[in-house]
Amino acid sequence: MERIRLLEQRLEQLERSPQRTTRPAPARPAAASAAAPAPAPIAPVATPAPPPTEPASRLRDPREEEIPQEAFVFRDQAVTLRPGKAELSLDLGYLRDRRTVSSDRSGSAVLTGRVGLLDGVEASVTVPFFIATRSFEFSPTFVTDRETRAMGDVTAQVNIRGWGEREYRPGAVFTAALVTPTGPSPFVNPEQGITSQQVPVDITQFISTRAAWALRGGVQMFKTVDPLVIFGGIAYEYAFPVEQSGITFRPGWRISYNAGVSFALSDRSTLGFTFIGNYTAALQANSIQYRATASEAAVFRLSLVQRLAQGLWIEPSLGMGLVSESPNVQVGLGLRYRF
Repeated sequence: MERIRLLEQRLEQLERSPQRTTRPAPARPAAASAAAPAPAPIAPVATPAPPPTEPASRLRDPREEEIPQEAFVFRDQAVTLRPGKAELSLDLGYLRDRRTVSSDRSGSAVLTGRVGLLDGVEASVTVPFFIATRSFEFSPTFVTDRETRAMGDVTAQVNIRGWGEREYRPGAVFTAALVTPTGPSPFVNPEQGITSQQVPVDITQFISTRAAWALRGGVQMFKTVDPLVIFGGIAYEYAFPVEQSGITFRPGWRISYNAGVSFALSDRSTLGFTFIGNYTAALQANSIQYRATASEAAVFRLSLVQRLAQGLWIEPSLGMGLVSESPNVQVGLGLRYRF
């Protein structure tokens, strides 16, 4: 009974005491505080930093990677080789043209070697060969055939990447080329001088050379609008005067331009649509300018870039003339090997 009474007294004391939700920790004596080591602070949990993300404004910078295969559609005005890399290509072509009093057939083989010199700098040398035949109708009963087999004008060119593309800005490649007069001359050798009525160009001979030193410079722009690559460019070529048979020939300056799109059908296949045009000013011989020699050409080109193996591509193409001074049909086949 005594035990029960003590328990009831204890219960009454607890009911009369104030309620506390928390009990403060008892004060630690100063001596004990000095002797006991302080508890180590709890280190904050380190959260891993998120991986750096590419700014939305940057799409692709060719300074960090090669221009993709879509650039092969306009590869003569592009930079696709890293420093120390090289490429050999062979482009075969056949064209057919029919005019009022003449018809042309021509086959060509163009050898090109390219090498990456520095980051964003690529050099190339192009050596063309051609065989051309022109049938000229002097009258319904008098038709002549003229055939020419020769090496064309060798060209040395440097492509320099200006800047890469951004979200609202296209990339740019600048080109500079030197054309050498290694091909046959297209000019007639008049024995008794020339007149304003006599055009000093052999219209019966189909020759795709200018036989003059020339300098060419241009710029090519390109922009990725997924899944397309849109490109366009312009170039200016100045030909130096040529002395022949006592006559100073001044070939006309030339403006070349192109525009088109390319897109990847797969990792190995790229399709391209290109408009190619140029305007050549009239030829001048001594002090006479022959306005009839000014010409303008325009071609629509459909091409396919197909990768066969690592470093090996095949590129068939079909070109259709858009104006009377352009060949009616051009068929091409390119082979490229990179090492």
